[in-house]
Amino acid sequence: MELEEALKLFNRVADAFSDEEGVSPSLGEFLEIAGSSEPTNSAFSFPLAFKVKIAGNRLYKANPSERVSGLNDNTFNEATELLAFLIEHANSDSDQPASPADAAGHLLQVLRAAKFSFSDIGSENVVDLTVKVSKRFAKAKRGDVVAIPAAEHGYHLAVVLSDDQTGLALGLLKGVFSAPRVGRVDQHLARHIPVYTGDGLIKNGTWRVVGHNEVLLDLFPDPPELYWGAVTAFGDRFGDYGAAGVVGEPKRLIGKAEAEAVGLLNNTYRQTYVDEYFQKVLNEGRFDNGPLPGTFR
Repeated sequence: MELEEALKLFNRVADAFSDEEGVSPSLGEFLEIAGSSEPTNSAFSFPLAFKVKIAGNRLYKANPSERVSGLNDNTFNEATELLAFLIEHANSDSDQPASPADAAGHLLQVLRAAKFSFSDIGSENVVDLTVKVSKRFAKAKRGDVVAIPAAEHGYHLAVVLSDDQTGLALGLLKGVFSAPRVGRVDQHLARHIPVYTGDGLIKNGTWRVVGHNEVLLDLFPDPPELYWGAVTAFGDRFGDYGAAGVVGEPKRLIGKAEAEAVGLLNNTYRQTYVDEYFQKVLNEGRFDNGPLPGTFR
């Protein structure tokens, strides 16, 4: 590995952080940034969670910090360049694609050589760096933020609103994001009324839980509603245009404009989507033009 070039890239990450925050990052903050900065040449999934041993064979424990979530994209872009460089050189070292362990090993070399003073520890005191591997199926809970791969590049983000017998209710956030991270909460807007789907793609790692922020729940109705047509398959009647509500609870009748906006009048509304199909139509733009939460209430 060209260590001198890697050190330059590392310093650019640290400088970008300190330029924005006015102080150096902690080791934990740096690793959180690095673990969230997925380059396009990676054959494995991000985010990465690191396990760190420091001098004296002690485990490093990061102090809680909210600064990373408030950073703009510049620091993450610099970290992506660093990770891309490390993975490129890890790939050249073998005829197999670089693994998370390879990336961690190269990053350890950089930290040891940098002799950088993080706000809580010197980088030369890091003696081992590995990637934590989860042996459990991922399960999302209310307030978790899920990253869904976009068609070309980047990610859609959605906050988990509920997970019950109806399915997994997601609140889609507006936009496509270059990195799978929440970032500043105040930058986010709702894209569409809540959508129900399954959690299979979370369990197999295709959709990844990349954060947790319950403030985002305020962008969507609680509880997330479903819609029923004016006449259901079971013969129930809901006014002239249909109803909204939750299973087992009283429904509210809706007007023509709301029924048309959600797709009841042209039969395009679905109460729930199979997760693979949901990702397909999400990438086709099905949910890009609303309706937005609160439009009709």
